[in-house]
Amino acid sequence: MIERFRETGRSFFISVTLIDAAMLILGNLLRPQQQFGYEVFLYPLVYGLIGILPGLLLTTGKELSVKQVVIRKIIQLLLIIILLLSFMFAGSPVNGQTVMAAACVAVSIAVIFVLVHVILWVLDLQTARSMTEDLMNFQKNAGAE
Repeated sequence: MIERFRETGRSFFISVTLIDAAMLILGNLLRPQQQFGYEVFLYPLVYGLIGILPGLLLTTGKELSVKQVVIRKIIQLLLIIILLLSFMFAGSPVNGQTVMAAACVAVSIAVIFVLVHVILWVLDLQTARSMTEDLMNFQKNAGAE
């Protein structure tokens, strides 16, 4: 259980960092003239929190096959897109500009989702390599005694 919260925390902070970058890029592309106040610093935190909710809700204690994991991640991505678009664009008039902004946001959500999982995979790979090296050193030292 603690490992699940640790992984969720890592996902959250990686997501928030990537959301900041996406907001900068999309803001400069779609609305370069718009100015914000300090409240804008809260949005990446809220979006990151909304983004990790489906991951918390779709957890299971049993081991999943690769196919099940892929299906679960696709469902998780779709839920994140639906939740974030609903949060961001609820009550906005439907026009060309809103549809374009929503499409750009949906693409950025998918890119961020993939990048978060790639970054987590690289971090896990580094941990596994380190643990393997430690185990090899331990076995070598234990065999020498």
